[in-house]
Formats: sequence, C-alpha cells, structure tokens
Amino acid sequence: MVQTLRAPRRTSRAAILDAAAYVFAQNPGAPLSEVAERAGVGRATLHRHFPSRDDLIRVLCLESIEAIDEAVAPIRGKANTASQDLLQRLEVIVPLGDRYHYLHAEAWRAADDPLVSKLYEEELESLGALVDSLKKEGAIASDVPTRWAVAVLDSLIWTTWSQVQAGTVSRQDAARLAHRTLLEGLGS
Repeated sequence: MVQTLRAPRRTSRAAILDAAAYVFAQNPGAPLSEVAERAGVGRATLHRHFPSRDDLIRVLCLESIEAIDEAVAPIRGKANTASQDLLQRLEVIVPLGDRYHYLHAEAWRAADDPLVSKLYEEELESLGALVDSLKKEGAIASDVPTRWAVAVLDSLIWTTWSQVQAGTVSRQDAARLAHRTLLEGLGS
C-alpha cells in the first residue's frame, strides 16, 4: 500500500490572519466581513477567534513581527556586506509583503499595546542599523536620514510584493529589482 502525505489543513485562525493581512494591506478600513469572506469562514468563526477588530489587529501585528523575525533570523550574523544582507532580507521579506506592509502601515493602531510597540520599535531599529551599515559601505549616501531610508525601503517592499502579486514582476527577479532600485535608482 502506498502511503501519501497530506499537507496539514490550515486552521481557521491561520486563514483569518492570512486573509486579514491581505485585505488590510489593500484597504486598512475594510470591514471584517471582507476578511471573513476571503478566509472562507463565517463572521461567527472570525469573532470566535478574534472578538473585536482591535484583537485581530493586535494578533496580526504580533504574528507579522514573528513571521518577519523568523524569515530574517538565518541571515543575521552572517559575514555579509550590508548590501548582501539587504538582498538576502529582501529575498525572504518580499514574499511576506502583505504582513510587512501591514505592520509598518498599521502598527500605530496597536501602539497603545506595550508589547506591540516594543517589538515594532525593535523592527525599526534593526532596519535602521542595516541602513546605517549601508551608509558606512557607501551604498546609501551618508546625508540621507535613516528614517527616510527605512520608509523608502518599506514602500519598496510593498511595491515589489504588489507587482509580484499582479504578475508584472517574477518572484525570481523581485528581490534583485528592489535591491537595485534602492541602491542604484531607476537609471541605466
């Protein structure tokens, strides 16, 4: 008898979080009914897992931070140049573009939550440190404010993910194109 392995069935909770990341990245004010519909669950199921919109936003922020940290963890501490570090981060973060953008665009909503605030600030500090390393290497001009470069990087990740989703950029080319755009601009 041949045994087949089945992929584990996604839980309703995971489906809701994935749907919320996608829906809220497109429209932060979208109704929860849109999240439930995209997740393939009823509103009652959504509310059983997340009693309020604020609960959903908080958990989505925390899980987005965790997903980004898990994706980037193997890269940290490698003996790379900052430019190589950036490219490797882009390769793992672009596929998480909806969660990444949602986190950066919407974390202020959960800012009164001390844990979300602390973890979000750590994310920004990590990106800031990467930008500062890129400045030391000369890949980014030293007079560019770090927060500006972090905001540009955030927007670029969102744009790259959006273009992959739209089919205008291949997944294989996305990170390299974002890396080139950030460090070299759009010129020839």
